Amino acid sequence: MDFFSNESFECIQAFQNSNLIPFMSLKLPVYSELVKAFYSNLEIQESTLISEVFGIKMIIDQSLFYDLTQLSSEGVPFEGTLNDDWKFDFSCMMPAGWFRPTKQI
Repeated sequence: MDFFSNESFECIQAFQNSNLIPFMSLKLPVYSELVKAFYSNLEIQESTLISEVFGIKMIIDQSLFYDLTQLSSEGVPFEGTLNDDWKFDFSCMMPAGWFRPTKQI
């Protein structure tokens, strides 16, 4: 979390409001090959994450996700403002991967 604080990111307040700081501050071992395998095999069915790694099937529903992370699945209301350019450039209504330059190159 020091990185976000030291670099003056504005999103730190949103992380605090969402109670994400404890989750983002975890310092546990990460096994990148297992993470890749999990996401490579990931399926989402009716709000349930299903994956298999080394023959072990994992089923993570909303209740288990909360138990593991202590993160709500409901989110929190957005507080603050967005730069007007961001509202247009990063609108969820745009096709994925589409980019509209704001300046002539």
